Amino acid sequence: MSIPGLGQLVAQQSTAPSTRTITLHPFSEWRFQISPTSSATCRLLTGTAERDGTELAQNKTYTLTRCRSKIISLTGATLEITGEFESETVKHHPHPADSPLVAYLNLHFLLQARRTQSSSSQSGSGHGPRVMICGPGAVGKTSLAKMLIGWATRQGEQPVLATVDPRDGMLALPGTLSAAVFATVMDVEDPEGGVGVSCTPSNGPSAVPVKLPVGYYFGRERVEDDGRLWRDLVGRLGSSVRAKTGGDSGVRRGGVVVDTPAVQFRKGEVKGLMHVIREFAVNIIVVLGSPDLEAELRRRNHKTPHGEPIEIVNLDKSDGVVEQDRQFLLSTRKALIKDYFFGDSKRALSPSVQSFSFDDVVIFRAVDGPDLDDPTQVLERAEISEEMSHWTLAVMDASVNDPLETIRQAPVIGWVCVSDVDKGRRRLKILSPVSGRLTRPMVWGRWPEPYVNLLG
Repeated sequence: MSIPGLGQLVAQQSTAPSTRTITLHPFSEWRFQISPTSSATCRLLTGTAERDGTELAQNKTYTLTRCRSKIISLTGATLEITGEFESETVKHHPHPADSPLVAYLNLHFLLQARRTQSSSSQSGSGHGPRVMICGPGAVGKTSLAKMLIGWATRQGEQPVLATVDPRDGMLALPGTLSAAVFATVMDVEDPEGGVGVSCTPSNGPSAVPVKLPVGYYFGRERVEDDGRLWRDLVGRLGSSVRAKTGGDSGVRRGGVVVDTPAVQFRKGEVKGLMHVIREFAVNIIVVLGSPDLEAELRRRNHKTPHGEPIEIVNLDKSDGVVEQDRQFLLSTRKALIKDYFFGDSKRALSPSVQSFSFDDVVIFRAVDGPDLDDPTQVLERAEISEEMSHWTLAVMDASVNDPLETIRQAPVIGWVCVSDVDKGRRRLKILSPVSGRLTRPMVWGRWPEPYVNLLG
């Protein structure tokens, strides 16, 4: 007796990921994109190669996930690649001098010369270069900033990397302006190129030395959503960076690299750049892919607040830079939030879910359309409701009794996520990296958007 269909099923053969090699000529690059649900590996077989200024070790297998990035070689290299990519391309130049990497490397040498000059100044108290990178969108500003930081770190420097672009979320969740000293190498395997939340201190181990950022929560996607608050936070971040450089001669010599939001040649946006130049005492402006913006900045800038001349460098954007689509950016933001609470593939974290009474927490929210003439109209006490579910809240380094302006401009010390609100019982469940009472004020921003499936 036979059962219909039995014995007719064909066993599925598991296919191993394909492995291939890629040859990079001197001053060439391999650009790739990996989907948020996939991973791939890369191993350097011969030559030298790097990602965002951090060298790859030979014969070490690196696992790459959910990123849109590039690996470059200044001397030539052979890479062994395993896995599937949404897209990839190898960019070779007939003559190495035609590669934009030559200009980027020359910029690094210029900054290194400025660091040497600062050390040889009287009593060794001179400041290193203070660089602002600006330009339109999709020209490679953030990639260049990380590259300059990586190259400086490899030469023993301790530069500060700062971002005033709320969309970036450098060593923090998106919606934050932040800065950190980079005295050690960046993590090649980090999806964000060494500046993701997995590179910050946590309750789990880390193979690469973590970075200690200072951040200020903006809670908006675009600068124009609250220009006054953005300018205030840029000022606070600039003060924090000055404190870091003023208290450590090595950091002072390393200088500062500031990454800025995308700007076009418009009056309001140029005014925002001028504010960054003043607050960070920028003495080198790097303009990527915008001759008009370069001309306007040359017209406006002559000396720093300290009386130093301001140099302006115009560079072409890299040929391989592409516009980031909104869906990819959304999936990246969600992954960053999940990594913050639960860790990544290399380090699992165990967040705590706690229940609090409405009376046990103090939550503020940004005021819609604040009165620009009234500096106190920046926050209001939030009414806890179901609308708050799945939003991340910034925990501020302040007291609940501090003035609203003080709370809004305080550094952020972490984030929590509201997982559930029971208005009938007047209780809410909060997901937090660590357990304990929430005695500090929390701020409910307007961005990034809520992550509905954070707890599955």
